[in-house]
Formats: sequence, C-alpha cells, structure tokens
Amino acid sequence: MLQQKFMLVLVCLVLICACSRSPDDSYINREVTGDFGTPFQVQIDNHVRRQPPAIAVQPAGPCGYRPKAVFVPLRMRQAMSNATSFSNQLSRQVWHVWLSLGGFHTLEFVETAFPYRPDIALQIARSKGAELCVGGYIDHYIDGGTGGTSSLSLAIEIYDAKRGVLLWSMAQGGMLEARQVHDFYLFSVAERNPGDPAGLIARSLAWDMGQKVLKWINPAAGRGKQQETFSFFNQTAF
Repeated sequence: MLQQKFMLVLVCLVLICACSRSPDDSYINREVTGDFGTPFQVQIDNHVRRQPPAIAVQPAGPCGYRPKAVFVPLRMRQAMSNATSFSNQLSRQVWHVWLSLGGFHTLEFVETAFPYRPDIALQIARSKGAELCVGGYIDHYIDGGTGGTSSLSLAIEIYDAKRGVLLWSMAQGGMLEARQVHDFYLFSVAERNPGDPAGLIARSLAWDMGQKVLKWINPAAGRGKQQETFSFFNQTAF
C-alpha cells in the first residue's frame, strides 16, 4: 500500500514539474516536504504569464553583423513616486538580460537624469559612436508585493543612430498572479512569488523581446540560444 502511495505521489510530482515549468529566464526551484503520516507539501516558484511580443515595426531583413549599441533607461509613463529611480533600476534588469544574450558587439548602459526621448537618446548614441540606440517605455506597473498579483508592460524601441530611423517597435505585458495553494489527496502545491516581482516580470519580457532582436542580428545564433534555453528549462531542481 505504501509503495502504491509513493508511486502515486511520484507520478503527481512529475506531472507538476512538467506543467509548472516557467518559460522565462528565472531559476526554477521546487521543494518537497512531508512523510506518509502527513500530506506532502510541494512549493514551486510562480511564473510570469504573458503573450508573445506584439511587433509594430521590424526590419525587412537580417542585420548580419553584431552592432554597437547604447541602452538608455526606459521612460515611466505611469504616474508614481520615484519614477526615475524605479525606471532606472528596472531598465538595468532589462539591459542585463539583453547583454547576456550576446547579440551585440557592445551594449553600453547610459544612465540619464531625464526620461527617455528618442531625439536625445539618438544624440547620446552618436556621441558614443554607436550604431543603434535602444530605449522605450514602461507603460504600466501594478505592485502586488510577494503575495498579490503584479503586472508590468514594456514597449521597446530600437533606432538606427546614424539615420534616426525606427527599426524596431514592440510591446509586451506580463502578470505574476497571487500565490495559490492547490490541495490534492496526498499532497498540496503552494506557489511562491519572488521578493522583486517587477524584476522577474521585466526579465521575462526582456528575454522574449531580446530573442526577437537576437534572431535579427544573427539568425543562427538565435536558434542556438533557443536550444540552449530549452535544455536549461528541462532541468529540474528539488
């Protein structure tokens, strides 16, 4: 009887791991506690729910080389206190993800004391000798803390620094839902949110949009990075 229960719990845990795998770039962690005298308690990291990026403008053909670019902080469109500080911190997380993709020859983060404006951002890019200028907007953010529902939407723009032509315009939103507990016969599954929900959502959106740009810069590298990511996400840790 105990062996049957053990096998049932094991099968259920495998199914949970398969269904709860997060598609974003965050580290996936799961913990299992309990014994056969009490229900098993399974804790899993919550994941960001989102749709693919909506692309309004994109280049007609591949870039074909690794360009030099600057990344300027995104403009916070929503009224909030400490908007500049918040946007700078969030923008750095987006920049770190894009930097990790390795698509650009250089991608310098240039912190500014004023919100993003394409004309000023282009001047900065030209002064740095960059070929591309990356900027954009934080359209909205709802902070649900570690227990509530948080949501964030970003819009990213990439300009040709020399010509001042908009090459990319894309937007995406994501949601980290409130923590939930799912009770089953022999175990319960409890979701947990990170201490920085805005950062997790921003990194997830940055990963998705960064993959689009990576494929444009080097289609072969984009495919390789996707395969590497697929392999990483198929690793489970208990």
